[in-house]
Amino acid sequence: MNRNVQVFAMAIAFDLYWTLVVLFREHGVILWLALAILACLMLSPAHRFYALLLAAVGSGLDALWALTGLIDFNGDALLPLWMLSLWLMFAVVWTRLTTTTTLPGWLLTLMATAGGPVAYLIGERLGAMTFLAPTFIVVSWMATGWLVLMLFFHVLIGRRA
Repeated sequence: MNRNVQVFAMAIAFDLYWTLVVLFREHGVILWLALAILACLMLSPAHRFYALLLAAVGSGLDALWALTGLIDFNGDALLPLWMLSLWLMFAVVWTRLTTTTTLPGWLLTLMATAGGPVAYLIGERLGAMTFLAPTFIVVSWMATGWLVLMLFFHVLIGRRA
């Protein structure tokens, strides 16, 4: 299969996964986690390390935003399991995308910096979370967080951002 077709299919599959997780959240958490773990296990051991690191730091970023009062995931947990599964699946897809695409690192970083906060904005509109500060402030902090996260990730994985 053509590399561009693979990247496109991977993006569509992730968008479908994201939509289902955000819509059904706790109602499918075992399935969401199982799919994310299976996808992670399909990566090579070296790439798995990068994906797990990205998922851990991204989850930490969400926890920081929740602790500082920017967002709330509308549940008992600081960071619900469905959100952890989203981070793991995102990290798997992003690691695969980063290592297979010929797109420059700066463009991938820009895409994530814009796309990450947009996903949270949509998730907030779908009731998966609540912004506890004005939207502009929350999205600004998220864009900054995503930019730093992606810059470090691309430097770590060896792609020039």
